[in-house]
Amino acid sequence: WTEAPCGGQYFPSTNIPPTSYTPILYKSSDQLVLQPMLWGLVPSWHAGPDPKSHGLTTNNCRLENVMTSKLYKPSLAKGRCVVVCEGFYEWERSGGVKQPYLVYRPGGEVLYMAGLYSVWRGGEGAPVYNYTIITRESNKILSWLHHRMPAFLSPHQFSAWLNPLTPPTKALAMLALPKEGELAWHTVSKEVGNVRNQGMDLMKQVEPCMDDVKKKKEVKVSSASKGIMSNWLKRSKPENEGGEKKMKSNI
Repeated sequence: WTEAPCGGQYFPSTNIPPTSYTPILYKSSDQLVLQPMLWGLVPSWHAGPDPKSHGLTTNNCRLENVMTSKLYKPSLAKGRCVVVCEGFYEWERSGGVKQPYLVYRPGGEVLYMAGLYSVWRGGEGAPVYNYTIITRESNKILSWLHHRMPAFLSPHQFSAWLNPLTPPTKALAMLALPKEGELAWHTVSKEVGNVRNQGMDLMKQVEPCMDDVKKKKEVKVSSASKGIMSNWLKRSKPENEGGEKKMKSNI
């Protein structure tokens, strides 16, 4: 464990927001280093004194665009890192109801996410190590919850991912999609939506509010009724009426 050169400190928390300092694993002089870094990549061209005042949202970067991004591409070549955490919160939005979930590794294992880091030297003080989390389109494991998810890593991939000699295209190719049984989740309190809430029980499973469950069911029934009526109307049209085929996507 190495302290951040700028003095930024990591404080264990059940509800960590962007611009906090969290544990990041990276390679320095052929040595693996675990160090607090600022969550949110700071553009190299940003002028100080505050590394957080650049006005961009850089806590996540899209896997699909990282190879062409002026901001992220330099870190992809020589600033790959591993974000270490117990899990992350994501909100399911369905029928006007929002329900937070905690996503984690089953069995209490640590969760590892692919990240990119840089070192900002635009201020007058010590260099600020900062990072972003790579995200991608969700596969069937998490697409029901959200259309985007972090890019995950396994410990056996650390060596190649962190090695600056690994070409960027090869490094990105090793980011495999999660499989059945590799992730678990449960509903948590809506209090996670406010970062001022820091109770140790935020990660515990909480049953959804019954009013929300009822509202969600009512919306589903209403949608189903509309679908039945729509299909009935379509079947009622003459065969020679024709029409354009359409595809509905939930992405």
